[in-house]
Amino acid sequence: MKFFNKKFGTSFEAAKQNIQNKFDSERIQMVAISNLKFDKDFKELFAQEPEKVERIAHDMKEHGFDKSQPIIATKDGSILDGNSRFMAANQIGIKYVPVVYKDFADKNEALKYELHLQLDRRNLSDSEVFAMFKKLEEMKQSAKSEGKSTEDFTDAKLAEQLKKSERQVQKMRELSKKADEQTLDKVASGKITINQAYSEIKKAEQPKETKPNESSSINKSEFFKGVKFALDELAKGKTAEEILAAL
Repeated sequence: MKFFNKKFGTSFEAAKQNIQNKFDSERIQMVAISNLKFDKDFKELFAQEPEKVERIAHDMKEHGFDKSQPIIATKDGSILDGNSRFMAANQIGIKYVPVVYKDFADKNEALKYELHLQLDRRNLSDSEVFAMFKKLEEMKQSAKSEGKSTEDFTDAKLAEQLKKSERQVQKMRELSKKADEQTLDKVASGKITINQAYSEIKKAEQPKETKPNESSSINKSEFFKGVKFALDELAKGKTAEEILAAL
């Protein structure tokens, strides 16, 4: 009986410690802003609008940093969520900010987390959806090269993650392969939609109608003149050799 109690007590302590470790790793901590940093793979997914950063900075001046909206970062301080809040805090000289650190198996797992976080929170523009699609395609190629499963990157799964149709996913893939840099830049900057860009590349693929040029028109005219000449000469009793010689 004593053995059972000891074993049970050990198991309970281990479970308690696991819960405590998880709480400690994901609780809100006040962290020096200098310990945080941008990671281009995370930051470039979603543009930080200057107007939005200014609004947040103005609000922070009056009310401070809202601790219910902490910055989410990886263990090395790379910001996953809260780039705009980080920029605003830096702008007005806040030295310590609330942070929740997250632990991930690898960078792809961290990227997946960020994508899901943003998709659940906001209505994305076409430019943001296309940026996310390209990042997911990069992750798929990375998984392939490492010999990992790509089951999470089928068109059906991508459509589910991006909250788009499979047809829209296929359009984005065709765009990324066929569109020129100018068209891709227009999509990235929000000047045109994914559907508009897709229509452009499809229009460019259509064979252009060939209009008869001036020289072909002249040749056709000369041909009929020659036929008429030959017929007239035949009517006059000329032989084929004579007509050919005259031509």
